[in-house]
Amino acid sequence: MRIMRVVRLSRVWTLRSMMLAALATAAPGALAQSDPSNPPFECDDQFGQCGTPNQSGGGGGGGGGGSILINNTDLGDTYQFADDYDDDGVEDPFDNCVRADNAEQADADGDGVGDACDNCIGQGNADQFDLDGDGVGDVCDPDLDGDGIANGQDDCPEMPNPVAPGGSGQSDLDGDGLGDACDPDIDGDGAGNLSDPCPLNASLSGALNEDQLAVCFPDSDGDGAKDFDPVAPDLCPAVYDPEQGDVDGDGVGDACDPDIDGDGVANAIDNCTSLANLEQVDADRDGLGDDCDGRFCYVVLGDQANCLDPAAPLTVYSPPMLTRTGQPVRMRLFANRESEAFTYRWTLLSAPQGSQALLHNPRGTVALSTPYEYRYLDDKVVALEPDLPGEYRLRVEVTTVWEDRVSGIVNATASYETLVTVDGAATTVGVNAGGCAGGPSGGGVLAELLALAALTWRRRTLAAKGSRV
Repeated sequence: MRIMRVVRLSRVWTLRSMMLAALATAAPGALAQSDPSNPPFECDDQFGQCGTPNQSGGGGGGGGGGSILINNTDLGDTYQFADDYDDDGVEDPFDNCVRADNAEQADADGDGVGDACDNCIGQGNADQFDLDGDGVGDVCDPDLDGDGIANGQDDCPEMPNPVAPGGSGQSDLDGDGLGDACDPDIDGDGAGNLSDPCPLNASLSGALNEDQLAVCFPDSDGDGAKDFDPVAPDLCPAVYDPEQGDVDGDGVGDACDPDIDGDGVANAIDNCTSLANLEQVDADRDGLGDDCDGRFCYVVLGDQANCLDPAAPLTVYSPPMLTRTGQPVRMRLFANRESEAFTYRWTLLSAPQGSQALLHNPRGTVALSTPYEYRYLDDKVVALEPDLPGEYRLRVEVTTVWEDRVSGIVNATASYETLVTVDGAATTVGVNAGGCAGGPSGGGVLAELLALAALTWRRRTLAAKGSRV
C-alpha cells in the first residue's frame, strides 16, 4: 500500500510539473518571477504594490442582485494579481476605503479614511466612533445619542432620554440639570439610585407599602422589569424588552445598545452584531463576518443569489459590466473552485441590431485563480469590443481539463450568461485587445500542451494498473 501511495504521489507531482511546463512554454512571460509587475503569485504587498490598473469609473447598481462593474481599461493585465476587495483598482493595504469603491481615494479631511466611507467628511476622526450607530460620527453628530434632542440642549447627551409622549421636556426629577437617564441620584436625596429605598421620591424611605413601591419602582415601558430595581434594573428603561438580553455585559440592554457585542463596531456596520469581531474578517464577502458565518459562499460584487459555494457542483460566473463604445471590456471569469484547470469558450449571444462587435480570444485555458477569479494569460485576455450602445449578452462555458476535484466527474462542465451594457456613440471597432477577434485562438498552444499532459498521465495510469495485475 505504501508503494502504491508513493506511485500516486509521483504521478500527481509529474502531472503538475507537466502543467507548469505547458504554461511556461505557452506564455514565457506569464509566470516570470523576475518581473515584479507580473508576479507568479497573488500580491501580498510585502514588497510594495503589485500594480494598480487604470479604471474608467466605479461600481454601480446592477442586475442579478449584485453590482455592475465598470470596465477596467487595462483588460486585467495587472488587476488579476492584486487583493482588491471592492474592485476599485486600489489594493487593500493601500485603500483608504477597503469595502467601498473609491478609485480616486478622496480624503477631504486627511484623517486616513476615504470620503466614500468616512462618517464625518470634512472633519478628522480616524477612530470613526459613532455612539448611536446612525452612520454619523460622534465628532460631527448633532445628536450623539440619537434621542431626538440636540447635544447642546440634551441633559444627557451620551445617554438616550427622549421626551415622553405628551411630555413637555426631558425628565429631570430633581431639577439639577442632569436628566434622569444619566443621573446617579434621580431624586436628589443623596442616596444612589440602586441603594435608595425609593429612587424616585426623596420623601419616602424605610418600610414601604405596595402603593408606595409602585411609585418608587415604576415600569415605564411595561416590559416587567422595574426601571430602578436594586437587584435587576431594566437594561433599557425606555424600550420594551422583556428578554433583557445584554451580550457584552455592559449594563445596556441589547434592545437599546448601539454596539451589542461591545467590539467597538457599531451595529449598523458590524458584520457580526452579536459576536465581538473587531477585525471584521469576511472571507466570502457576503456581508457576514467569518466568526458568525455558518456557510462559506463567495459573493462577487454583492450578487448573493449567484454566490460560489466550493462544496457545490461546478459553477461558473461572470458579473454584469458597464462600458462605452470602442472600449474593450475584459470578461471576468469566476468559478467555485480554486486554481482548477479549465478550458473556456465565450459566445456572443446577442447584440444591438447592426452591431459588428468583436469578441477577442473567446477560447482558451486557465489554471490559476485568486481566490476564485481566474487569470487569463497576458496575451489571451477575453475582451468584448462593442461598437453600438445597448445590451450585449454573452455566455461562458467551462470544462475541467481533468476530473473535477469535488465531484470526481471527468470533464465536468458549467455555463453562465452575463450582460454588458454599453453607452456612447456608434463607432468602428478594431483589433485592439490582442489576439484574433472572434476566433478560437485563446490559449491554443496551451490547450494542446495540457491535452498532451492529460493523455500522458492517462497512459501512465493505465500502465501502472496493468503492472499491478
